[in-house]
Amino acid sequence: MSANLELGLFLPSTSGGLIMAKGTPPQNRASFRLNKEVTLAAEAGGIDFVLSQVKWRGFGGESHHWDSALESFTLMSALAAVTTKIKLFASIAVRTVNPVVLAKMAATVADVSEGRFGVNIVAGWNKFEYAQMGLWSDDDYYLNRYDYAEEYLTILKRLWTEERVTLKGKYFDIDDCVSLPKPDYTLPIVCAGQSENALKFVAKEADFAFVGRMNDTVEQLGQVTKKIADAAGENGRSVRSYTLLNVIAAPTDAEAEAERDLYLDNRDDAAIQEFLRVSGMDVNRADYLKLDPATVTFMSIPYVVGSHAKVAAHLDALAAQGLHGVCLSFPHFATDVPDFIANVMPLMASRQAAA
Repeated sequence: MSANLELGLFLPSTSGGLIMAKGTPPQNRASFRLNKEVTLAAEAGGIDFVLSQVKWRGFGGESHHWDSALESFTLMSALAAVTTKIKLFASIAVRTVNPVVLAKMAATVADVSEGRFGVNIVAGWNKFEYAQMGLWSDDDYYLNRYDYAEEYLTILKRLWTEERVTLKGKYFDIDDCVSLPKPDYTLPIVCAGQSENALKFVAKEADFAFVGRMNDTVEQLGQVTKKIADAAGENGRSVRSYTLLNVIAAPTDAEAEAERDLYLDNRDDAAIQEFLRVSGMDVNRADYLKLDPATVTFMSIPYVVGSHAKVAAHLDALAAQGLHGVCLSFPHFATDVPDFIANVMPLMASRQAAA
């Protein structure tokens, strides 16, 4: 078991979070005010980190799921300025920003945060996000995107540590490039993905791996965690595995299940069909078309529904499987985050070291 399961928030920086349903909640207006309030509550309550996703186009429907999204680096820089302890991770879709520009952006947020900042590298599978910008050349990118991300990350790491960088690669041509100021510490790198190419990339390049799709069980997440650990070990490295988790918690199982059923009964079928359509474009995601309604309403992300004690036990079970952390999403962040801090965290055996 991990001695201390780290806890984070998958911030409500997009409309709808990780539940594709109509109504409020789970829909929220993506605003700095909401994200600041929940981040400050998380910091005060002992949650370890927050992460915001990068999203350039949503799935529409009546809920306009993910149609509204705050830009990740701008948001995390603002949050860095109003917090003092909590760690912050911004996401970058590598197709959208030149790595030399991103190197300076990240160094700036690292300075604002005084050492609490890291970068989530998103290789970018979602063609319909990037094609609208003219940033999708051909569908070969589905297969070579991690090669692209590796070259991108090589440039970042060198610009953060070397005085001058020249690199003539397959995707980038950097000539005597200078980037100052440099971060005062080694920025941690996060990456998600479970395809074979993704796992190879994570094992070689990332410090933190986000695992989990198709509503994986606790045991399946444990198996992927071991696979990553073994692959990283072959590279002489260690990689910490985390998972996303949708949480619906209440005083009793019945209350939590009733809330879940409300979202299922009000699922946004139009947004779901668009989600499935664009997911099915990726040769690595064709199995998304076979998902059952409950799984797809929760965007195929693992979820737990139940009493405070049941949720705490589920998190402890993840720690027992060797996971190092969990990034949490809630239907109603403004009320669910304080409830989780007050009623779930004190029941977690895997948090006693942190306490």
